[in-house]
Amino acid sequence: MATRRLRVLTAALALGAAACVGSDGQRFDPIPGHQRMSPERERELGFGLDREAQKSLPMIHDVLVLEFVDDLGQILVDRLGEQPFEYRFRVISNPELNAFAVPGGYVYFHSSTLLTAGGVEELAGVMAHELGHVKGDHEARMAQETAIPSLLANLAGVAASVAARNPGPMIAAAGANVALQLQYTRKYEDEADRLATVFVTRAGYTPEGLVRFFERIQLEERKAPKQSIPPYLYSHPGVDERIEVVKSLARDLHPVAKPPDLEERFREMQGRLAWCIANERASWSVTQDYDRAASDPLLAAAAEARRAGRTDDALAQLDRAAGAVPDDPRVAFARGEILEARGALEPAIAAYHHAVALDPNQAAVLFALGRAYKASGNRHKSVFFFGQASWRAGEKGPLRVQADSEVERGIFPLVEDSGFADGAGGAGTVAGAPRARFAASDPRLAWWAKLGPHWTQYGDYFRVRWVDPAGATSEELRPAHPKRATLAAIREGPPAPGTWRVQLVLSKQVVDEASVVVTP
Repeated sequence: MATRRLRVLTAALALGAAACVGSDGQRFDPIPGHQRMSPERERELGFGLDREAQKSLPMIHDVLVLEFVDDLGQILVDRLGEQPFEYRFRVISNPELNAFAVPGGYVYFHSSTLLTAGGVEELAGVMAHELGHVKGDHEARMAQETAIPSLLANLAGVAASVAARNPGPMIAAAGANVALQLQYTRKYEDEADRLATVFVTRAGYTPEGLVRFFERIQLEERKAPKQSIPPYLYSHPGVDERIEVVKSLARDLHPVAKPPDLEERFREMQGRLAWCIANERASWSVTQDYDRAASDPLLAAAAEARRAGRTDDALAQLDRAAGAVPDDPRVAFARGEILEARGALEPAIAAYHHAVALDPNQAAVLFALGRAYKASGNRHKSVFFFGQASWRAGEKGPLRVQADSEVERGIFPLVEDSGFADGAGGAGTVAGAPRARFAASDPRLAWWAKLGPHWTQYGDYFRVRWVDPAGATSEELRPAHPKRATLAAIREGPPAPGTWRVQLVLSKQVVDEASVVVTP
């Protein structure tokens, strides 16, 4: 039953989405005047579909497998130019050669695809092909050409029906999808192949990797019945023709960059993934034994030194612990916490990564890694590790809530615009005339913010906290929202001189902060 649900949902999701590019990767409108989904709509739809896929499909959650796939994907994405959303890469445990994309930049790979690829360049070619579907706006174009305006709604309904285990809508949607694939695969697969050759060369790889993967598909065709291979891999157009097209394009396209050497990580990824599949596990769970009796006293001494403010002594104790018990992930985690508190984010991230390599399934370590990446300004990496922490934090509990909240804020822009005002009403902002500075003689402080579309549903749950120059909370209040997407907060009374901060709070977490100077 699980396999059948997987095949049906995979078929229904396999329609790709998003922006439009030409054969040189530049933006163009493949169907003049056609209506594209807004980035906000794509984010919402993709987020919902992915959430249902996570519940319904046998996902692989091994950190090092997914981080490799994600890192390779980002090498390609970085060469696509500015994007309206974060691309996220998933792996599904499934023996069929397949990959697909859904709106909002979510790209899914069957485990067999990763295990079949002969090297980084081959996998990069498959990834680039899926990005070609996304960037070619194939889902929206297919919906137009087939006169099915409710196609996107059907996709969401399929995901919901999987969660509810109601097969009727799934079968209907899958049947419609098969008809669409048979009629339109040739055009869109050809376009995705052509775009893929551009994307891989921009990233520093050659199109020959995609050719070699197609040749592997041919081998699968010879030894397996066609029904075990998705239609888009063996028909409309045939693999032979697709190989010739890519070879022809490759004659005029050459790598324009030197990508990092990922071959060793690629082999490690395949080994870990093969172990997960063979043992029917979502994540690697083999960890090294270590001598806790030897490291516990040193960890305790480091913690005591840290509490006393002697962080150099704490780090020295951790150095001793690492030398005595190199396989204890707690030592690396403790080092990362001290370095992060110092603001030394790069070495803190390295320490957290070492802890993950020793034990990849500790939610607190993964959350700390997401937090450090967020502080360093790397939003994509922070979302990735917060997501990994969420999966391991259990269904309930504060860490799960925090991790999910961080993921949501990383995907959906929270505050689109904000500023300060005089709070007197009239023209300007919803909080009055805009102000860049205030004086101690002013009768009030006012702040406003325009929320991103995703967050307007939470309007009643926000609080605004005014923090005075001494660092004390002066006032915390529920903001007014005279417009559905806009918040406003006014602090009455002359403010003390110095730098004031205003914090936007949601679920007891500070989710945005701004400051303004009050002169004497």
